[in-house]
Amino acid sequence: RAGRAGSWGSLSGGHHPLLTEQAQRGHVVGMFRDPVERVASGLAHNFHDCEALQHHLGITCSANHADYSCASRAKNLTEATLMYANCVTGCMTRMLTGSACGRGEHGLSAPPAWKVGSSASSSSGSSISSSSSRDVPALAISRLRTAFQFVGDTGQWNRSVCIFCGLFSPRVQPYDYDRLFVNVRPSNNLGAVDKAKSILRTHKWHDAADQAVYHEVTAWLDKVEPRLQDNARYRECRAEWWKRRQRA
Repeated sequence: RAGRAGSWGSLSGGHHPLLTEQAQRGHVVGMFRDPVERVASGLAHNFHDCEALQHHLGITCSANHADYSCASRAKNLTEATLMYANCVTGCMTRMLTGSACGRGEHGLSAPPAWKVGSSASSSSGSSISSSSSRDVPALAISRLRTAFQFVGDTGQWNRSVCIFCGLFSPRVQPYDYDRLFVNVRPSNNLGAVDKAKSILRTHKWHDAADQAVYHEVTAWLDKVEPRLQDNARYRECRAEWWKRRQRA
């Protein structure tokens, strides 16, 4: 969120909902993720944003962020994966409209009753409480279009970084690509991630609301990137990215 010229009002890497006043002021940036990838990663990360599932399954997860063993202790990983998916279905949609990612205990058994593709619109930053719950996906898309100065895709991290660098000039020092391109939080339980993705795809799990958000993000990147082909910062970033790919 932008503060005075050339500065940031706040910058957070946590899971914090977009508040109404933030949406109204605009100048927001955010990174988004393919819904299947997000659910699989969150499951492996000790049922992230769905503490209710720990209680339901009788599993106590460690508070240590380096301990990713919780999901591996589920007696039935398929059941745990599908319940977790229900719990966090619409995570990005809810957070864009001011609510928490997870839906709690009531969200373990069924997805939300949303009407995806509703014609409802709210560019004024209406809160979730003032809109029908079935119109929440439309409000999320509206906020994505009006409140954000930049959106990126974690699955296309380096590409997103280069588009950001092309759009926004550094104010204090040149961009440090060694820091921008590094994965500071690599997955520690890839086995559980891969199993969860397989379960979700086998059961044809689909998050229509968050898929619409994710599509909006990737479409924005596809629209903006061609405009940056002659941008010096973008070209420099791409060259640095290519050099690192060659060394890998």
